[in-house]
Amino acid sequence: MGDPVVTQTDRERVVDWMVQHIGSVLEMPKDNFPIEERFDAYGLDSIEAVIMAGLMEEEFGVPIDPMALFQNPSVAKFADFLAPLLSERR
Repeated sequence: MGDPVVTQTDRERVVDWMVQHIGSVLEMPKDNFPIEERFDAYGLDSIEAVIMAGLMEEEFGVPIDPMALFQNPSVAKFADFLAPLLSERR
């Protein structure tokens, strides 16, 4: 089987969800959100990352190991990681 086709929509959906979630939890403005910055640069701690992984599992319907957030430590990097998994589910 070939690699899954990742649509920009998959990536955008992940980015949008993460920006909304992190922005709400950390009370950060969602406009001009720093998606390229590391999570720790704006104060997302490991407890919140684990919670977020669980919520993303529910939202996107794919298992998410919280360690993946630490291995892909920005919204942009994590969206690049998760988008192919969403494409595989189709």
